[in-house]
Amino acid sequence: MSLSIYFLDNNGEDVEQQVCLNITHNLNKIVDECGKLVGKEYYELVWRPDELLGVDNGKVPVSFVLQRLPALIADLIKHEKELVQYLPSNGWGTFEGLVCFLCNYLKECYRNKDSFVYYFS
Repeated sequence: MSLSIYFLDNNGEDVEQQVCLNITHNLNKIVDECGKLVGKEYYELVWRPDELLGVDNGKVPVSFVLQRLPALIADLIKHEKELVQYLPSNGWGTFEGLVCFLCNYLKECYRNKDSFVYYFS
């Protein structure tokens, strides 16, 4: 199973993306544990941003995510040694892959800052 992220315009139509944003659910434990470590809701930011805002999926302004992703990326890198223990034992997903995914997500958020986040998992 995986998480796929898309961007929608004001009419709910797909916005063209340069990168396919897709990541294995096996890495959500690292994001969740990072959030617990620093007292932030990082799991929800990536996997359930609509729940943080109390809105429907597809109604989360990209600006909401865009403001928070840099801190998540920085915290993951800062606490990598503590977090690698949560890498999936089945080998599906790497720390580097997670950071690369989040950097691509940040880049696409910047490119589509007037859009809305829609996810499928």
